[in-house]
Amino acid sequence: MKKITGICLLFALGACGPKEQDDAANWPTYGHDASNNKFSALTYIDTANVTQLQEAWRFEDTTEGGVYFNPVMVDNKMIGLMPSNKLVALDAGTGRLLWQFMPDSSAISNWSRGITYHPGNPGRIFLISGSTLYALNADDGKVFSGFGTNGRVDFYEGLEVPDSMRAAVAVSSNAPGVVYNDLFIVGCKVPDELPSIPGDIRAFNIHTGKLEWTFHVIPKPGEYGADTWGANARKRNGGANCWGGMALDAKRGIVFIPTASPSFDFYGADRPGQNLFANCLLALDAKTGKRIWHFQTTHHDLWDRDNGSPPNLVTISRDNKAIDAVALVTKMGYLFLFNRETGEPLYGIDEVPVDTVSTMPGEKPWPTQPRPVNPPFARQGYQDSFYGRSAAWIKEQVAKNGYKTGIYEPPSMAGSIMLPTAHGGANWGGATVNPNTNMLFVNATDIPMILKITDLKKIRAANQLNPEILFRTYCSNCHGADRKGGVGPDLTGKVKTYPNEKIAGIVQKGAAPMPSFSFLSQAQIASIISYIKDTAIQQTSFETGDIPANNEPYGFNGYSFYLDPDGHPAIAPPFGTMTAIDLNTGNIAWQVPLGEDTAFKNMGIPNSGMFNRGGAITTAGGLIFIGATGDNMLRAFDQSTGKVLWQYQLPGMASSIPSTYAVGKKQYLVVSVNGEPQNNFKGGYIAFALPD
Repeated sequence: MKKITGICLLFALGACGPKEQDDAANWPTYGHDASNNKFSALTYIDTANVTQLQEAWRFEDTTEGGVYFNPVMVDNKMIGLMPSNKLVALDAGTGRLLWQFMPDSSAISNWSRGITYHPGNPGRIFLISGSTLYALNADDGKVFSGFGTNGRVDFYEGLEVPDSMRAAVAVSSNAPGVVYNDLFIVGCKVPDELPSIPGDIRAFNIHTGKLEWTFHVIPKPGEYGADTWGANARKRNGGANCWGGMALDAKRGIVFIPTASPSFDFYGADRPGQNLFANCLLALDAKTGKRIWHFQTTHHDLWDRDNGSPPNLVTISRDNKAIDAVALVTKMGYLFLFNRETGEPLYGIDEVPVDTVSTMPGEKPWPTQPRPVNPPFARQGYQDSFYGRSAAWIKEQVAKNGYKTGIYEPPSMAGSIMLPTAHGGANWGGATVNPNTNMLFVNATDIPMILKITDLKKIRAANQLNPEILFRTYCSNCHGADRKGGVGPDLTGKVKTYPNEKIAGIVQKGAAPMPSFSFLSQAQIASIISYIKDTAIQQTSFETGDIPANNEPYGFNGYSFYLDPDGHPAIAPPFGTMTAIDLNTGNIAWQVPLGEDTAFKNMGIPNSGMFNRGGAITTAGGLIFIGATGDNMLRAFDQSTGKVLWQYQLPGMASSIPSTYAVGKKQYLVVSVNGEPQNNFKGGYIAFALPD
């Protein structure tokens, strides 16, 4: 095996195939193409020979960290983002470094999942790093000087953010946009907590960087949907942004955009109403940004049920007619399907009555929620039959604490057990579709969370400075009581080397998906830092001059999985699944566990499934490739049966979407892998291939 400094594990797959596959050799953009189906027509590697896969090359960074990037391949160059935030171009067949680009300043955290490539002579790459949009030459990685100011556009352009608010409202992008004619259309990531801003959708000229149009996700007075909010909503509220990625029907000139929940996610007394266009699938005229149609998947969201998965453009068969449709999988474990042109639901959708009794002051939950009639692919509600081996303890806890366990129970300070959750069902990996069979495949997490609303006034007044208590209260839910990670990253390695001011900035501002803890005092934040670093408490001096005080009355307890006394998910397995759905009918063809927890395997419970974050791809060779699981395994499933045909132990978690491409007649599988010091891997990309 050849090792190169950098981080990509690639697997060279297959050696021969039909000549007509030459046009399918590239993986030119995020999710392969504007349909976001993550499908490759390559068949050099198939169900018969996948067991022969072996590592071809890897490119590892010099800086340890996480990477969540779906690499692209054009003109025999594989382009990927490194943990150090460098964008690199590698020889697609050997992993040799061709060029690299370092953004002007490193973002607080690197959660970018892809770039947008536009073909031309030369091709253009659109990269968003921190609050800057770059246009790069795909041949050499140099900026196009005529784009914006020397190849750069301020990513706050077109957003209503006063200069005095920029320190408080960090704006960036998790997912890339799409290019329609001369327009680069893109969403953004804004804070989930207040203060925030509306995450408006924007289009920039690909040659000049000029802002061409803006769609207001929180409508201005007089615009359609403005009456679904309270007064001064654009100044008072925020969110409703697109952070999951979008799909483009270039023939019709329609861009399909999923939007997130309003800010603040879990308390909505200050945003009465249905809250359009939060939690929607939007169909916009790609040329003008005008609304064509929309569908709201959650009304007046109180549960952080963002539409975080990119939509899929598909064609289904109905009454012997072909219908072009757009599919959307959600955190709720629902699959919605709509006619692309009209927005007509192609599966039935019921508006079902839900609980509207809230104990939170001023809260008015919406009385109904939409539910597709086709089967969900994730468990719905935390029911007795799902309690598993800790049934007695869990039932006692539910009764003792008065926890609510329904799907749409309004959040409270007493607490609710959520299932599906903000990190459950389908997430940013979304679905992958084989258009040859009209089968959709989606990975999901099936672990409950405990959600409690917290009284921030009491927290501010208490000013508790005990480092361990503060860490366990606000950080351990995601980072683990041992600080070694879980939902969030490991804090015992690279993070301990960060300057105190950098950690303080992350705690105060948040870093997706971590929420902001701006309600904590500087002294409390300094105490948390001391616990992370095992040092004495030192007052930080991070910039706060222009950051307005967070005077919101309520917050939440963090993204906390509900665990039994042994520290295991308080629910029966499987905790993660892979599901195949027939798009023509909406019915589930098969569902299998995804991932395996060794603790349960040692207890005689195999195939437990696991928490997963990332996504899958499909190929015409009949395979599904996916990492995404906490057991650090890369797997190949048979599309017909869900059987695992091949798996490989990675040196870190592949919290990403793989890519596959061909160089000549040889197919490669590429996946980005997070760094894990204990495995002597700093982070980058891993690949395998069939032997020559």
